[in-house]
Amino acid sequence: MQSLGPERSLRVGLSDGSRDARDGDIVRISISGQNRRGLVGRINEILSHETLAETATWTAVESHRIPTQWGGADRASPEPIGSADLGGRKDLRRRPLVTIDGASARDFDDAVYAQPKGDGWRLLVAIADVGHYVTSGSPLDVIAAERGTSVYFPERVIPMLPETLSNGICSLRPNEDRLALVCDMRVDRAGRITRYRFYEGVIRSQARLTYTEVEAFRQGGRLDVVDGVAKSLAALFDVYAALRKARDARGALDFDPFEGVLELAAGAVRAIKPMLRRQSHQLIEEAMIAANVCAAKFLDRHKVQALLRVHEPPDPAKIENLVSAFAAVGTTLSAESLTAPALQRALQAVRQRSDSWLFDMLALQAMQRALYQPKQAGHFALALDRYAHFTSPIRRYPDLIVHRAIKAVMHGEAHKLPNQGALAELGHSTSLAERRAEDASRMVDAWLKCAYLAPKIGETFSAVIAGVTDFGLFVELEGYYIQGLLHVSALGGDYFHYVPPFHLVGETTEVRYRLGDAIKVRLAGAQPELGRLSLELADSPAPKRGERYRRRGRAGKTPSASRWTD
Repeated sequence: MQSLGPERSLRVGLSDGSRDARDGDIVRISISGQNRRGLVGRINEILSHETLAETATWTAVESHRIPTQWGGADRASPEPIGSADLGGRKDLRRRPLVTIDGASARDFDDAVYAQPKGDGWRLLVAIADVGHYVTSGSPLDVIAAERGTSVYFPERVIPMLPETLSNGICSLRPNEDRLALVCDMRVDRAGRITRYRFYEGVIRSQARLTYTEVEAFRQGGRLDVVDGVAKSLAALFDVYAALRKARDARGALDFDPFEGVLELAAGAVRAIKPMLRRQSHQLIEEAMIAANVCAAKFLDRHKVQALLRVHEPPDPAKIENLVSAFAAVGTTLSAESLTAPALQRALQAVRQRSDSWLFDMLALQAMQRALYQPKQAGHFALALDRYAHFTSPIRRYPDLIVHRAIKAVMHGEAHKLPNQGALAELGHSTSLAERRAEDASRMVDAWLKCAYLAPKIGETFSAVIAGVTDFGLFVELEGYYIQGLLHVSALGGDYFHYVPPFHLVGETTEVRYRLGDAIKVRLAGAQPELGRLSLELADSPAPKRGERYRRRGRAGKTPSASRWTD
């Protein structure tokens, strides 16, 4: 499907199979030329799906050219684990390892276990051994590299690997033998990893637990699990507390979530609820970060190249707005000598403010995107000098590359690994695939939110100014986690001057609109398929009935920290 952009028009003819196309239909087109009125093309197919979520999802898949075909590479079903697969592997099937994921998860990459050990703990992070099944250069490997990552939508996943692998033989399902690559760590009371080793193992997850269940357990609730699992969970929370202490000590960035979780019914949004970040989430995050750090150290120690996760410091020129925002509330931040600990201290200084999410948003906007490359350049947000992604090979191709590098060292085959040039090219392509997946997911999220709000056109909302430009204000609708455009022409009859970086000022009235101001707005228009909302001041005259639905605006949500920094 061709993406034209909001300012381009297209005159089309209908193919024989698409003569029932109507205004508002989502269609696949082919462009045949251009004339003085714009582009010329033909409608090849009407993209019709049973629900709005499916329509939005498949439109995003087509628009972003996300691969969906396997070319036959998904037809072979892996054989069940046999004795030949277990040769030389450490048998951990009696260890009470468990998976902890969201309630809707179907592919389980990681299982965890902890026990007190001396003046600290032993922490096991067992990761699905995808490399055992997806061999380098195989047809399936070529397709997995092209996909780069799984793409997650509200009701569907476009997986990097076929479901026979991602949800089947690779997934660490409970009470089933699974092959794993294990990071076995010792963690002291200060949260330092004092020893680690990697080995190939076979595990049998003792339970598939959800974050909600584990959080309830932490608060004193009961879990229907064997005693060994309960003891391990208690130890895992102790390990988490130590790892968290170390994270805070090194000054890693920590953003509070400011995102809405969509609840769908019959393929449409039923409610938008705030994302909650529980300690059970953070427990898994810190365990995975610890294993990723060990993977990066292992590669460095053995002088083996793979794809590393790099997050470089922000460009000083990009953080002037952030520095100005902090200065306005009495918090000093230096653009010239910015470090993660300094930025984290500034964020903590405003954490009790009701608009602290704005400072998180500005910090994220100032960040460079994390990416994959063979050359280590540290990880700014995590305040680490080396980092790699190791823990999600089912859904991220760079993790599979790291697995292969670690296994090559184990088996004395490091000479067979890709060279730096090949890795650099692969890092570039997988970084682009990651952005493609994020853009597609955001497109569907905005589409569904706008569709949810479209019936509310004409209603008044409490809002906060989240962005100021010379053409208007981007306004966050409270409770909906979405922004719309309040165009400068909708601010009244005065002429408004943009005073960078955060003000619009009326020339005659001297009315001033600033970042963070609370205002009342009326929803004037919605274009769900474009993810756009347009707004008016609540005390301005309402538009005529026929003007409301198609007014231009733009919608979007506050950037997630993971999109920039994980």
